[in-house]
Amino acid sequence: MKNDKNFDWSSLNDKVEDILGRHFWNDLHDILPKRFPNIDLYQTDTEGIVVMEIPGLMSSSDVQIRLESNNLIIQGEIPYPYPYPKKQLPMQERYTGKFERSIRLPFHYLESSVTAKYRAGLLEVRVQKDPQKQTIPISFEADIEDEDLD
Repeated sequence: MKNDKNFDWSSLNDKVEDILGRHFWNDLHDILPKRFPNIDLYQTDTEGIVVMEIPGLMSSSDVQIRLESNNLIIQGEIPYPYPYPKKQLPMQERYTGKFERSIRLPFHYLESSVTAKYRAGLLEVRVQKDPQKQTIPISFEADIEDEDLD
């Protein structure tokens, strides 16, 4: 499989389930660290857009956004939604509690042009790209040998 560049990764889930049983993914889910929240990052010619799944936020004070160098950092806390203690949940897959994600932006941006909105469990952050390209002038100095030839 290492050297097979045409391996069909989409069928891996079914193959693992056939070999290890249908409960494998549920058991694995309980022991692997959670990478939360899930994000998509896409860009146009003028901006980068980060879409983050954060269900359950109640107000803007539940989430904070900041820029550090070329990283967009989003942190917050998803409140526990039930009137019962966690120990009464025989299964809990939905994430609650504190979270933080750092997303490296693959472009330069304008700090003053960052906007965010939250709707239907999705946080959308728009970051305007810095449109200016910097051209660096190169000065050529005559070589000493060239000056001696004159």
